[in-house]
Amino acid sequence: METSLQKRLKLRMDIVGLNAHETALRAGLNPSYVRDILRGKSKKPALENLQKLAYALETTIDWFTTDAVEADNDNPNDPRFEVTNIQVRGVIQAGAWLDRTLNDDDYENYETIPVARDPRFPRAKQYGLKVNGDSMDLVYPDGSYVTCVDFADSGISIKSGLTVHIERRNGHLVEATLKVIEMTDTGWMLVPQSSNPKHVPFRLEGEPATEIVICGIVTGSYRRTMI
Repeated sequence: METSLQKRLKLRMDIVGLNAHETALRAGLNPSYVRDILRGKSKKPALENLQKLAYALETTIDWFTTDAVEADNDNPNDPRFEVTNIQVRGVIQAGAWLDRTLNDDDYENYETIPVARDPRFPRAKQYGLKVNGDSMDLVYPDGSYVTCVDFADSGISIKSGLTVHIERRNGHLVEATLKVIEMTDTGWMLVPQSSNPKHVPFRLEGEPATEIVICGIVTGSYRRTMI
């Protein structure tokens, strides 16, 4: 009989778009480690290794380590099991300046991705974005998706290492993009993670004619597997 751990592990792998081998390598574990769990050969993984799996699968260890009674019941109404479709509220692409007066804020017909809400932000607005282009392709390839939590709702302060969804606004034009926040000798910078040298860092404080707004913090990513 399939255990709660096996079910939840398979579900997270499907959400993130990784197979057993890829998950194990991403977690820094033996290549067969995840496969052994799924086959029932490893029934009580060490807590340290579960933490590595949780990090690799962009979740928390609570996803795997529920109360034993609840795990045995496999209650389908347990919110920790629930996979809610997060709404994709737009496309981000560095260098694509759009007229924001023409933007449609009615998301009713937007696509969704099968990703669970991040339990670290139970009351915050969460949303998805589709990534176009190569300004962050070393982390988020063209065509992938990112999940975000609203910056104002998150309660998180600006710090180095955060990947953020920002808007650069110049009059009625707006550019939506992802960047990593880094503190340098000259102040806070927004840094691309790109294989293309045309994408360069710029200052968080913006330029005289450009306002920069942090809209959200990236909490994870999703990529559909081609079938």
